[in-house]
Amino acid sequence: MANIQERRNKDGKLISFSIRVHRGRGTDGKQLKPFTATFDVEPTWKEETARKKAEAFASVFEKECKEGVKSDTRQTFASYCDYVISLKEQRGTKHSTIVLYKSLTRRIYPKIGHIKLKNLRSDILNDLYTYLATGKLNKRSGGNLSAKTVLEHHRLISTVLEQAVKECLVPFNVASRAVLPKVEKKNVNYFQPEDVANIREAMETEPLKWKTLIHLFLITGARRGELLGLKWDKVDFENKRIYICNNILYSPDIGVYEDTPKTETSKRYIALPEETMKLLKQYKREQAEEQLKMGIKHSRSGFVFCQYDGKPMHPDSATDYLRKFSKRNNLPHINPHAFRHTMASMLYYNGVDSVSISKRLGHAQVSTTANIYAHVVEQADRKNAEILSDIFLKSQSF
Repeated sequence: MANIQERRNKDGKLISFSIRVHRGRGTDGKQLKPFTATFDVEPTWKEETARKKAEAFASVFEKECKEGVKSDTRQTFASYCDYVISLKEQRGTKHSTIVLYKSLTRRIYPKIGHIKLKNLRSDILNDLYTYLATGKLNKRSGGNLSAKTVLEHHRLISTVLEQAVKECLVPFNVASRAVLPKVEKKNVNYFQPEDVANIREAMETEPLKWKTLIHLFLITGARRGELLGLKWDKVDFENKRIYICNNILYSPDIGVYEDTPKTETSKRYIALPEETMKLLKQYKREQAEEQLKMGIKHSRSGFVFCQYDGKPMHPDSATDYLRKFSKRNNLPHINPHAFRHTMASMLYYNGVDSVSISKRLGHAQVSTTANIYAHVVEQADRKNAEILSDIFLKSQSF
């Protein structure tokens, strides 16, 4: 039942009715702010008539609230965004995504956090995106944020407003009408064959642990966290493959932690050549011998790549090692993801189809693979044109 309260002026004359509809409690158990409305009284109405009209209005208003037609007109973007982030965290959104969302709000809230959802407009968002792109907000460089980073802010805002649409708090998502910055597509960074040859030669003198890791980066194309999350029980020596189903990540609030891979399709088997399996066997023996020397009979964690006590490595450890490795051997700058791009590029150049490459990379959609490596595909197609020319145009028998 809606709650109806009279409002009178200083002379005691009835001027309006305040109407409240209880909303229940939120996911945190706290009582939500009620839906509210004001019913104004015409000066010519008698009080009895005004109350009957107010009661009829309150009845309709309560029905619309329960059906999700009416919105909470006092809800601000900041309060609702906090609610949406909390809701997503409870529903199992990855911790890294939640951390990203919360970091983005630190730039969003000062500009639009106080604005009510019902008052948010696309031009307000356009002003926000301009501010983000030109406000020298990059703490690392002191420069402007990249278009890609501005889009990350937009995606959070759009996600929040889309939830507001679902809960009938706003009629439509105003973020869909904002003008977004254009992101210039960069060609992927991959090593040329001569670079790969130099890397392979240099890694022969590296400790077996790092030699094995570099080898796997190149052969599997797996993400950094996926290889650091690999455990020995997921190395199938008999069928010459590994199973990617674990991920090592770092977050300032909880440190190094385990999680599932990026997407469900990122869980995958990756076939490996005989040379790789021999290297893994050699490394496993060495790791067991070293643990035995330190008095560790068996590593409970079972990580292939770990610290001396068996705990998972910090993800940045691999990146830092590769940076020093490349500098020490006068090699081009090396980062884990460059190996991933190199593997995919070499497969394209050798005629492997996008579906097979996408599956090996663990992409959710084949279109993702095709878009990322569009430049590589174009170059590979030139090679196909030359092959066709040799077959059809330069052949004397044709």
